[in-house]
Amino acid sequence: MVTFGNEILYASIAVSVIALAGLLLKELKNDNILTKLASPLIMAAAGLLGFAYLLLVYYFVAGDYTYEYVWQYSSRDLPLIYKIAGSWAGQPGTYLLWVLVIFISAAWLAKTSKHATPLARRTQIITVIIGIYFIILTLIQTPFKTIYEGSPELPLSYIPSDGSGLNTLLVNFWMTVHPPLMFIGYAAMTIPFAAAIVYLVTKEDGWEELGRQWARFTWLFLGMGIAVGGVWAYLVLGWGGFWAWDPVETASFIPWLTLTGFLHASALHRKNKKTFSIAAPILAAVSFILVIYAAIVVRSGLFNSVHAFGEASTGTLLIASVLVTTLVSGALGMRRYFEETDTTEEDPGLWSKVNIFYVTLLLFVVLAFISFWGISYPVFIQLTQGLKVNVASDTKNFFNVWSYPFTIILLLALGFCLNYKESDKEKQKQTLFIVAALTVIFMLPRTANFYVLDHNSPFWVREPAIYKLIGSISALSIFPPLIYAAYAIIGYLKKHLSITSQRARIKGIGISMVHIAVVLILFGAVISSTMTSTIEGINIPLAAKGELVPVGNNYAVKVVDFSTRSLTDTSYPGTPISDVLANPSKYEKETVKINGKVTSSKSLEGHGTLVELTDASDSIWVVFPGNISESVLPKDTWLTVTGNTLSGFEQPLLSVTGADQLDISGKYKVQRVNLEIYQGNKKIGSGTAEYLEGKGGSGTFPMVDSSITGTDLYVIFQGVGGGVVPLTLKIIPAVNFAWVGIVLFAIGAILIMAVKPRAKGG
Repeated sequence: MVTFGNEILYASIAVSVIALAGLLLKELKNDNILTKLASPLIMAAAGLLGFAYLLLVYYFVAGDYTYEYVWQYSSRDLPLIYKIAGSWAGQPGTYLLWVLVIFISAAWLAKTSKHATPLARRTQIITVIIGIYFIILTLIQTPFKTIYEGSPELPLSYIPSDGSGLNTLLVNFWMTVHPPLMFIGYAAMTIPFAAAIVYLVTKEDGWEELGRQWARFTWLFLGMGIAVGGVWAYLVLGWGGFWAWDPVETASFIPWLTLTGFLHASALHRKNKKTFSIAAPILAAVSFILVIYAAIVVRSGLFNSVHAFGEASTGTLLIASVLVTTLVSGALGMRRYFEETDTTEEDPGLWSKVNIFYVTLLLFVVLAFISFWGISYPVFIQLTQGLKVNVASDTKNFFNVWSYPFTIILLLALGFCLNYKESDKEKQKQTLFIVAALTVIFMLPRTANFYVLDHNSPFWVREPAIYKLIGSISALSIFPPLIYAAYAIIGYLKKHLSITSQRARIKGIGISMVHIAVVLILFGAVISSTMTSTIEGINIPLAAKGELVPVGNNYAVKVVDFSTRSLTDTSYPGTPISDVLANPSKYEKETVKINGKVTSSKSLEGHGTLVELTDASDSIWVVFPGNISESVLPKDTWLTVTGNTLSGFEQPLLSVTGADQLDISGKYKVQRVNLEIYQGNKKIGSGTAEYLEGKGGSGTFPMVDSSITGTDLYVIFQGVGGGVVPLTLKIIPAVNFAWVGIVLFAIGAILIMAVKPRAKGG
């Protein structure tokens, strides 16, 4: 069944193929018959794909549940913003977004280059081929598949009244930001890869200038996508951290590392074309390959991750594309290596800027490999031996142990290289050696628990000796390299602020901001992950609302208020059940409206049905006239009822005079609790924590209060139950340094991109 959306996708393939034919005819036979049509056809393909995506968004907003993808990721009770965000919540939608950005990139390349040079045409040829491939992937796993195709037994007259809805963890503002950032970054990597392949084939200069801004654009969006994902984890997953080495987040981090290496290599390559003439294009190619690998991690169903989509029918095609691009890139890189002519140049010595850059590139590659191996090894063993293994008894320990030493060395290299001067090299070397020695000394102190690995973790005793050795390094060792790097960055910034050239000054400020962002993020990550204090098992009785309840360590919590609401409404209309139970005589003559979830029911043997309704405050038995079976009124159904209390019973009962089932089939219910936190008798923070129940389980939205400078009061709320408000209180120091670093990274990267690239030879 070819739907209108699929017809648009087929049309975009046809248009793209004609554009590709025009470019190939020009390149292979110097035939201009279709060349002039190439640019407008590529723009037309981008327009068709843009229209297809807008059509998909329209289906989500309109609630057309005859489309399987819309039915899976939308529902009537979702606010508009989450209906729109549902379009990129699953695999089909992200494929369409990915290929749309590829063709927008191709259209921009066509507009700016007009395909006037062989380099531009050849880069465009590879870009369009990749784009067509991704349109095919989108068609294979199309977002425009109808429910009738998946279930042929359904009559065409059947139209679902509602959809299944989003997973509760996706019902959050960051869902509207994180996926688009990631997939825009993935797609934008296509042009730097294409330009690098052209260079490896033809040795044509100008490839780095063509791909530089696209690489920076990709680097910015990938970096911000990863950062926003960390914010999402901190504010939604409710565990008090922002990085857990989850396979999907780690898979996205790997190409960002290699792309960072490429940007460093290209900085010297554009000044001297013989420098990193192989390393730079290979790093660009590897970054693209790793982007595809990240997609495999998300879509293969092999990686255990809270982010993974599950097994996809396109997984094999993605693996094939990785193999092909790896073989082609490797073969071209090897050919270039053996074709390089040996040139006799003056030996700059071991401590030259080029050699320090080589060390820096190697460190980025090593860090990327650690992450790659950490997520890939368990899957490799599972596929080859059928065994489920981890790289460590606690997986994150593998990444922390092996990444920490190389991160230290990278910071030392940053500090040495950023202000490198040949005339001042000996003094700089002495400073580096002193800082390195201090770093080693700072590794040795025995602290409470300020180590690379948590000694109190139950997994600590299971780790091998090498893990315990590195894990016992004091985290104090991070401070000398951080201070050294920060001092070098300040010196670099001062130097560029005094430059008269506005272009160089802006770029210098941007580079300084990006590097200081790294320092702040690392500082925030190390301090917050090692020095967080936690008070668990806090259970505050609902009856203690408004009272100050001690929770330990001189802290106390006050529950100011609590409520239950739907996702689309500010609150349910009604009186809390606890209020009815506290004053039943008031409602014997006065009608009261309550709402709650059905938790139990039993027949009164011909005299009606007793139904237990539970809200965030308490439970009450409600008397319904007539017999009501559980199939009519199943458990977890939310009801709004009106009635009067009945006297003369051991516990208050509510006799129903009217009842309405809430029309929320998605069952998104938000429990909210307003809290105040005290240390001693001093109020140190307040806010709201929420607990969302819906599709796929539940989600926690912790209270985060940053009133204390540099420290977050972080309260996790697990939903009212058993008459108590269950909470976990965390005091997380320095985490806000990481957020400041993220902001500085974005601003710095934008400033770097804002500087117009110099023309060739400039």
